[in-house]
Amino acid sequence: MMYTKWKSVMLLSSLVVSLFLLVAPNLFATVPPSDLTHLPLGDGKISHTGPKVGYVYILRRNFRSGRSHSGDWIHDDGTFDLTEKPTVQGAVHWESKLDIKVEGDSRTLTGSSRVISGNALPDHATGIFPIAATDPAHQYDPNPNAISKKLYSLTLPVDPKIASQSSPLTMGPVGIMLSGAFLFNALDDSGRDAEAHEIQDACQGHPQKFGIYHYHSFSTCIKTADIPNSSQLVGYALDGFGIYVEYGSDGKLLTNKDLDADHGRTSEVKWNGKMENIYHYDVTHEYPYTIGAYKGTPIYFNLRAQSP
Repeated sequence: MMYTKWKSVMLLSSLVVSLFLLVAPNLFATVPPSDLTHLPLGDGKISHTGPKVGYVYILRRNFRSGRSHSGDWIHDDGTFDLTEKPTVQGAVHWESKLDIKVEGDSRTLTGSSRVISGNALPDHATGIFPIAATDPAHQYDPNPNAISKKLYSLTLPVDPKIASQSSPLTMGPVGIMLSGAFLFNALDDSGRDAEAHEIQDACQGHPQKFGIYHYHSFSTCIKTADIPNSSQLVGYALDGFGIYVEYGSDGKLLTNKDLDADHGRTSEVKWNGKMENIYHYDVTHEYPYTIGAYKGTPIYFNLRAQSP
């Protein structure tokens, strides 16, 4: 009797082990997108004909062929290690100004606009730019640009509408973050994954040739609470829709699989002071990180036309 039970247990254990060995290769075949040491490289993921999940939709076809900002953090398997990528040294503090107000009928929001103005400086410390020759990051990217303030004013819809078709992004600003700094699309000026290749400071930002400090992905210096099933507004896209950090039931950021081709979704979030089931963009660890295309009707913003 005891021998029969022991034989049954051994047979069951053998079946469990065999089943595990059968499915284990599939379980570990892909690296989770939340693994910051093996993030999927976004190089080449550009669409010129319309939005696609995991792509940047942009009309521009000709990009500069500049210096390749690459090192050991770029892997041969098409991933990169964000934790090993060099960051610009230093901690420079700025007097950031950001004002957000609603103009029009603030009670019903009918015909109202959201006016955002500021000086384009972040409310957190930045690295030292231009990058000093003594900074180890200089060997990968000798960014010669200095951060400067830029006075601007944006007028966005308070209640943005989904357009009949998505609009392409442009190079330059695609949104404004609540830190006061601008958000650019996920590409560098060579058309590659900027988060992977460009050397940035510890807040994932750097200045371009006009001195505008900006991000190409979400800045970890914008504080959020990683609470399961929670969401937090962190910025506005130039079509008026909100940019959110959303955590799933597992307490992790959403992934591209959770989002549409524009890098957003409709879910219940806090918007205009109350919980609403609305469309919005979502931050991910995966390229294109924030916005893949405009879901609404964007304003096109020329930084060079703004006051210094």
